[in-house]
Amino acid sequence: MAWTHINASYPQVLRGILQQTNVGLLYTAPTYTTPGAPGSAGVSQSMTGLTLRRFELNNRAAAVNAGIGFRWHNRYWNAGGIVAADVPDFTDDTADAQDLPATTADFPLMTTVAASGWAVHSDRQFSWVSALIVTADVGASSDVTADYTNAAGTGWTALTQGAENFEATGSSFIQAAGANYTATTERMFVFAPPNNWGKTATGGLDGIPEGRYGLRFISDVATTAASASVLEVGSMVAVESVATLSLYSDSDMTFSDPYADAVVAFFSIANAGNRVRAEVTTGV
Repeated sequence: MAWTHINASYPQVLRGILQQTNVGLLYTAPTYTTPGAPGSAGVSQSMTGLTLRRFELNNRAAAVNAGIGFRWHNRYWNAGGIVAADVPDFTDDTADAQDLPATTADFPLMTTVAASGWAVHSDRQFSWVSALIVTADVGASSDVTADYTNAAGTGWTALTQGAENFEATGSSFIQAAGANYTATTERMFVFAPPNNWGKTATGGLDGIPEGRYGLRFISDVATTAASASVLEVGSMVAVESVATLSLYSDSDMTFSDPYADAVVAFFSIANAGNRVRAEVTTGV
């Protein structure tokens, strides 16, 4: 098994404004070409499945939460809008969540109707979501709340800020009133998957198909609804509080993810001097 050595700066918090590109990643999986129809070119696709070891996160900022993990290939997650007054609540909009250009506000994060928002779901537990905000909300008078599908898969349980949420104040989807989504910025949510996070039950839940781990974000009514252009989803395999100008490292553990097509890092305070060293290989 051949290992690739990573030694790279990481100036953004998670993905910055680079979602749905291969820019700013620590490592991207090799690509392969599947045969096309007779007379047409083949289709290039990324391999999935990566293994990571021997990482070192060098924090050059004030005290932060820092971590390392994987971006998932788009085929392993879905996303869409939620309006509580609709039946079902959830409407799939995965195509808009995953397509470029990054300047198009085609993935609504809320509506002007109360108790609306959006959700992400997958058949595996994920632990980070990143969105590039294009249109800011105006007039929302309360926080955005985050909920996950409960153990039975028949309802939703609140994911509380501070307990499972690794985000610094002002950086996550759980925001102070009136500052929920700011345009042309990344809004990300990095969290520890709860022990009682369950898959949706037979028949699904609120329009989300059965057998899926769901995470939703619900907003108060706004006069102008926020929209994103693109999302990304992945797993954060190690996160720790790191003191000012300090290191977080691990040389013993090996981390694998069959859905991974790239390696990412997370520093809750962006700094151009932040740096990551690690080893990665294809396969799990």
